[in-house]
Amino acid sequence: MDYPKISGEYQEIEGYRLIPIRMVDRESIRIWRNEQMFHLRQKQALSEDDQNAYFEAVVKPLFSQEYPKQYLFSYVRGEECFGYGGLVHIDYQRGSAELSFIMNTALEKEHFSEHWGNFLQLITRIGFHDLSFRKLYTYAYDVRPHLYPVLLEHGWIHERTIQNALEEAGRFIPALIHSKWNAHLRPARPEDIEQTFAWVNDPHIRKHAFQSGSVAWESHKAWFHKKLNDPHCLYFILENPQHDPMGSIRIDQSGSEGTISYLLDPQFHGQGWGSALLSLIVAPCANAGIKTLIGEVLPQNSVSVAIFEKLGYESIKEKDRIRFIKPLYV
Repeated sequence: MDYPKISGEYQEIEGYRLIPIRMVDRESIRIWRNEQMFHLRQKQALSEDDQNAYFEAVVKPLFSQEYPKQYLFSYVRGEECFGYGGLVHIDYQRGSAELSFIMNTALEKEHFSEHWGNFLQLITRIGFHDLSFRKLYTYAYDVRPHLYPVLLEHGWIHERTIQNALEEAGRFIPALIHSKWNAHLRPARPEDIEQTFAWVNDPHIRKHAFQSGSVAWESHKAWFHKKLNDPHCLYFILENPQHDPMGSIRIDQSGSEGTISYLLDPQFHGQGWGSALLSLIVAPCANAGIKTLIGEVLPQNSVSVAIFEKLGYESIKEKDRIRFIKPLYV
């Protein structure tokens, strides 16, 4: 069986592939899940009857649904199944999905990084190329630290930590969220001057600026070239895979602090790209020696306020603005 929206051209990495989940793998999957309950959101062991009922009632219908709630795959080489996983908790409106992956328990100790890395590459191709999702993310209780180096190696970002996400035997365990976006940052270039001028004068953007009046071309031109040539300014443009400019983010550095200024093209508002800008900028800031990020937002700019809060910034209310501060632990 195949999923209607996925091409079926399942690429390989050293012979390993993701194929639509097979009924024949359900018993192996059940055993692995029961062995690894300590890190899953599974409360009790699954019986064979439980697993058979789940595959009949939940898995089989996925192949005929236009918008399935999840896409599940067997991770195989040849005919042998080494694990399974997929895209779950899908939010089609926001274009996001969570990753889920379990491998053969017997292989975890010696081969976890290899198979987790293969899965990340294969599922990202499906999520971004076939399904055009904007964001993929992982939500993992902090009981398996070997997950995170592989995520970072493959370009995922530690987006935030949720404290006290799980209570077990009187102990509170945080959950770590890592994300990967179907877009990238590139350094601003001289030819971006007209696009940035259009953005800065867009009425949707100006209403959230500290100076609400329009910006003259000559003023923008002088400012723009000054920023491009400022060694203490990190200035990036957010682009999608088609190289369309979507917004910009600028960090003005003073010692170990960096002050954030960002904006999004209004056509991309409400799609989560503000979080992408603030998440993607962390690595360049850390590489530049910045240890603390600071953002200032008008109180009425509820969208930006929500983004900073979600990403774990501490807020300080001042007379005419809210100041957000976040130490970088990269």
